[in-house]
Amino acid sequence: MRSTVLSFVIASVLLLPVVCAAADINDIAGTWSGNWTPKGGILDAVTIEVRVEGGKVSGKFRTPSAMDFTKATFNPATGIVAIEATDAKAAGKLYKLDGKVTGNDLKGTLVVGGTPGDLLLIKWTYIPR
Repeated sequence: MRSTVLSFVIASVLLLPVVCAAADINDIAGTWSGNWTPKGGILDAVTIEVRVEGGKVSGKFRTPSAMDFTKATFNPATGIVAIEATDAKAAGKLYKLDGKVTGNDLKGTLVVGGTPGDLLLIKWTYIPR
C-alpha cells in the first residue's frame, strides 16, 4: 500500500511541469522568421506576423509574399498552429502552414501552390528599450 501511494506521489510530481507548461493563446502572437525548403527547391525566407485579438488569431505573411491570413488557428494545449493565405498577386496561389509551437520555435510544413516543404520559424524575442 505504501509503495502504491509513493508511486502515485512521484508520478504526480513528475507530471506537474508538463501540466503547468501548457501554452497560452497569446504565445503565438508576435513576429516569426525563418525559412522553408520546398521539395526539390532551394531554401527561401519566411516571415509571419501573428496577432491575437479577442481570443482569435489573425495576421499576415511578410515574406515570401505580403498577404493577410484567410484562416488561422492555434491550440494552446497542443501547440498546433494552422494558417492559410491566398496570394492575389500570384493568381490566387494558396499558402498553407501547419506546424507546432515549442517555446520560440515553430516547426512544420508549408505548402505553396501545391508544393510542400519543411518549415522552421523562430519567434523574435528582442525587446527594444
